[in-house]
Amino acid sequence: MPRRFPLQSLLDLAQNHTDAAARDLHTLKVKWQEAEEKFRQLAAYREDYRAKLLQTTKLGMQVSSLRDFQLFLGKIEVAIRQQAEEVARCKKRWEDGRHEWQAKQRKLKAFDTLSQRHLSSERKREDKLEQREQDELSGNKFKQEESTDPPDT
Repeated sequence: MPRRFPLQSLLDLAQNHTDAAARDLHTLKVKWQEAEEKFRQLAAYREDYRAKLLQTTKLGMQVSSLRDFQLFLGKIEVAIRQQAEEVARCKKRWEDGRHEWQAKQRKLKAFDTLSQRHLSSERKREDKLEQREQDELSGNKFKQEESTDPPDT
């Protein structure tokens, strides 16, 4: 029977950490995509609002209304800049998470390699033990056959 891999608990722990890092990475990717989508929505809203402003100015408008449009466009621009910064932060967090996941993957692979070596070593040990037992059985059978054979005269 093969002996248990002495570092099995560390291998299991590394697997758990890698799985958790993968889940975290997925969550970070979703947040990044949501931030990008919000950025696109704000940019589209700005373009719609500019088109509305252009249409309204063609028909004529009061100076106070024009000023209100421009102030609101300024606020949209601020929101777009802030959202672009949020997208950059989300991307950075995702990249950091990816590096962490990759580090956990490397650690897991190292433990897995050790586990495979242990398994291979155990197989060889068992094969040698089995061969020794077979040799002993063959030797015992040969001795038994020699002792039961009548001597040649």
